[in-house]
Amino acid sequence: MLSTGVSLFLVGLLLGVLSLPTHAQSRRGDTFYGKLGGGISDYTGDFPAGTTTHPLDFQEFREGSGLPFMVAGEFGYQFSPAWALALGMQAGNYPIAGYAGIGGISDSYRFAPQLLGRYTFGRPGQAVAPYIDIGINATFGGDSPPTSMGYGPTVGAGFDILLSREASFYVESRFNATIPDDAVDGAATGERFDMTGQLLGFGLKISFTTPTPPRIIQLDGPATAKAGASVTFAATINESDADRPLDVTWDFGDGGTASGLTATHAFERPGTHTVSFSASNTAGNASQSTTVTVERPPEPPRIASVRTTPDSITVGTPVQFSSAATGSGSLTYNWNFGDGASATGSSPTHTYNSSGKYSARLRVSNEAGSEFRTAIVRVAPRREKNRADAKQADEKRANETERDQQPARQKQKEQWGIVVASTREPGTAEAVGRQYQELFSDFTHVETVPSETDRGRRYRVVIGEYDDADAARDVLNERRTALPSGAWLLSKTVETKTTEQDEANPEQTAEQQESRAQGQRWGIVVSSTRDADGAKATARQYRNLFSESVPVETVSSETDRGRRYRVVIGEYEDADAARQVLTGRSEDLPSGAWLLRLK
Repeated sequence: MLSTGVSLFLVGLLLGVLSLPTHAQSRRGDTFYGKLGGGISDYTGDFPAGTTTHPLDFQEFREGSGLPFMVAGEFGYQFSPAWALALGMQAGNYPIAGYAGIGGISDSYRFAPQLLGRYTFGRPGQAVAPYIDIGINATFGGDSPPTSMGYGPTVGAGFDILLSREASFYVESRFNATIPDDAVDGAATGERFDMTGQLLGFGLKISFTTPTPPRIIQLDGPATAKAGASVTFAATINESDADRPLDVTWDFGDGGTASGLTATHAFERPGTHTVSFSASNTAGNASQSTTVTVERPPEPPRIASVRTTPDSITVGTPVQFSSAATGSGSLTYNWNFGDGASATGSSPTHTYNSSGKYSARLRVSNEAGSEFRTAIVRVAPRREKNRADAKQADEKRANETERDQQPARQKQKEQWGIVVASTREPGTAEAVGRQYQELFSDFTHVETVPSETDRGRRYRVVIGEYDDADAARDVLNERRTALPSGAWLLSKTVETKTTEQDEANPEQTAEQQESRAQGQRWGIVVSSTRDADGAKATARQYRNLFSESVPVETVSSETDRGRRYRVVIGEYEDADAARQVLTGRSEDLPSGAWLLRLK
């Protein structure tokens, strides 16, 4: 009856241990645990006489009543991953101890409560860890008399095999030595003690204790960040001790969230943001925060203007460069003047020793990048003959006055018109001429000009009379939408008056003579636009490019396409002088520049 009661007690203990919540992990400190298992029992004592020399004689499988089995239970406290203290119970059938007919003993069950100390080798998380047990026991059971309770030491050893954070499987052997010699088997034959133990046992170890909440050890992250740039935050917690499941989250204070012990985030808006980290499980939660100041990203440099002073530069003249730029932080200015020289600063001074065209390059940089701007510098040779030039100009004006006072004579003059039609029928040409006369009332002259060609006589409808091809081309461009796409220019010869002086100077053209006679001047049109402000801005650019002695003005004109604003450079006595400047300064002027007669 006693053996049955103890067996039922051990089974109930196992069920109770398995029903407890298992929160803590195996092989860690400050942990309660329970063990339950079974195995093969072994008795080493006085029966049968002469054959009990060691535990591995396997007599239990040959003699006695029943199978040699045992069950063992244990409840203990793990002080640290290595040290533990436990109360245990070992119960089993030891067939030899109840060998029928010897000593009047028929009950072969024995029970041994134990107090055990255990040391586990290896690291706390090691998958397989060996251990040893040392303790004391009190063994009882059997028929009393002649058996009685015995006491003695207990030794054992085994292996603990981790299955999960809460459970492990063990394999072990343990032996209980008892005195006096007749306590277990009722026989005293001169031996000092008997032993009951488990030859080979195995079972489960379950750890259970109060759940462990998370604890934040350290929170790492930058104190400052740039808007739009990714930064990383990291948290250190008691990850190995805290119970699972464990939930960790980040709140970056700008609506962004993340999970995990390490998180990366980019703040889009400047300002101070509070970054919060929290960890929680069924045992509790912990939170901690830090602040990060988000700054605007650095603004790359932008060059607003680059200027040179004076506008007219000759060899040996100091040139003052100036610039205006924006950008965050400290701006660095680096100049390359195009002649091998360089300088720093926003407004350096440089002197060119040779004439020519130079590209002065400015680089402005900061931590966000760089921007470049190039200024074209034209350096003219020194003027050594100013007095001779003035004398020559005076002589020219005197010659012009003398020429104007001489009697006029007839001379042929070249004029230009715009051909809008060419046909073999004179009637058709006259009809087309009348149409254009009605269409363009501002044209004072529309005529039909016959001409002999390789395809026979042609009758051309010619509009206008212009002193040079440029003036005719100007009208052709302005009236392009109203004229046929194939309209072209035609040169005509007319009679005009000239002086003896003009005949003596064949280089003087009829155009020059008429300009002088009427006091007219010529200019170079570099821009034509409907925007008055745009024309003024273009005029300022060309004033900076040319010397102050060259006038630059904005001239308004009514055309069939509305009011236009033309930027005109210079005032020249005749078209040839203006054309010479246009050709000589072609690099500085737009490809579409043309001549305009000024009133």
